[in-house]
Amino acid sequence: MAIVSGYVWILPTMTIVGWILSWWGTRRIRWCLLSAATVISVACLLIGYHEKGPQISPGTVGCSPALECMDWRGIYWLEAGLIGFVCCLALLIVTTVAEIALWFDRRGTASAESPG
Repeated sequence: MAIVSGYVWILPTMTIVGWILSWWGTRRIRWCLLSAATVISVACLLIGYHEKGPQISPGTVGCSPALECMDWRGIYWLEAGLIGFVCCLALLIVTTVAEIALWFDRRGTASAESPG
């Protein structure tokens, strides 16, 4: 069994695609998208934390006390939430730096165009 399932990449992928597309829209769309993705990531973390699943013991299943005896349902939720949250954090930093750079660019352009 793979430790990282392909499903855990859906949230970060959709966040990145939405973030890229949001640059053709208003600033509010970017920040709303990042806020919503962060809330969903935290929700995934909470679901994974509270997901217990059935008790699995090496004696009843017949497996060794290694990783194959674990119930992975909660782990996948935790992975999706953690990867999504890290993605949102990275995009938050990039967006903040880009917004500051755009603000300085607009300010410089406005002062260059003003008479006097």
